[in-house]
Amino acid sequence: MKLKTLLLGSAAAMIAVTGARAADAVVADPEPVEYVRVCDMYGNGFFYIPGTETCLNINGYVRVDYTHNIDGGFNADEDVDDSNAFEYRARLNFDARNETDFGTLRSQLRIQGTTAEGQNANAAIDRALISLAGFRLGFSDSYTTTVHGYGLPVEKYDGFYGFDQAIFFDYTYAANGFSATIGVQDSITNSAGSTTSDFDYYVGASYSGSWGSVAGSYIYEEEAQEGAWKVSATITAIDNLTVKGFYVGDEDGGTRQVQGSGDYAWGIGANYNITDTFAIRAGYSAVDEPDISPITGLPSGTDDFFVVGAQWNPVPGLSIRPEAAFGDEGESYAVRVYRTF
Repeated sequence: MKLKTLLLGSAAAMIAVTGARAADAVVADPEPVEYVRVCDMYGNGFFYIPGTETCLNINGYVRVDYTHNIDGGFNADEDVDDSNAFEYRARLNFDARNETDFGTLRSQLRIQGTTAEGQNANAAIDRALISLAGFRLGFSDSYTTTVHGYGLPVEKYDGFYGFDQAIFFDYTYAANGFSATIGVQDSITNSAGSTTSDFDYYVGASYSGSWGSVAGSYIYEEEAQEGAWKVSATITAIDNLTVKGFYVGDEDGGTRQVQGSGDYAWGIGANYNITDTFAIRAGYSAVDEPDISPITGLPSGTDDFFVVGAQWNPVPGLSIRPEAAFGDEGESYAVRVYRTF
């Protein structure tokens, strides 16, 4: 009895001590989880990077297009055989912004790869920009391209306008729909297609309202030792109808701003939304003295073309855009399919 009583007493004492210690134990609270928060100050699609006050937007698209050329496309030589071509592109955009004492600090990064059937796929940084208080620094499509938009409101064959990319530094003053810009750039190519150490200097202005927008710019290219000017207008005053036109000219046909090697180029086009998911498009563009191929896919000597097309968005995030273009004695038929996100 004494042994049994001793064992039971010892067990009871251990339980009592253990219970007392358990009551005194400190249990650590789990670390709080910071969920992704929506950032609505810069528009849809932005969210706060966890642990910061920086807002980030990630978007992009995948594009595939097919082209069928009759008689070599825009080519007066009827002996040229018909041809087919596939091309595809992928683009990923990153846009980061946060507020500072000097205004919005913004950085943009774009990764893009474009290739054709039978070629090796490649991807590269296609845009890298920093902007603050009206100043911009970095690499992107040139100001003289972006201030006027990208050609006519059609798809593949959108006009004989010059397209360029460059490393640039500029300043823009903007207020009440008006903006004015002055800057300098080092283009990745000169008019002969090779890298140079020369700079380009540009100025421009634009104004936009509920009726549309107008823009004008002038650029002086050191390598060409001449300048070029461009004006454009987009009219959206009529419901569902957008009309756009541009005119660009240089002093002696030596700049990159006119495709080909002529003194001027121009174009006019329109887009009409029949429904919320279907639109029709048309455009015409001409260039002076196209001694070289003015648009990728068009043979040398093409000086004008007419294009008709459509855009159908069967579901959100998917766009199908067929197009037919006619120039000289040749024709081209293309369809582009976009998956945007």
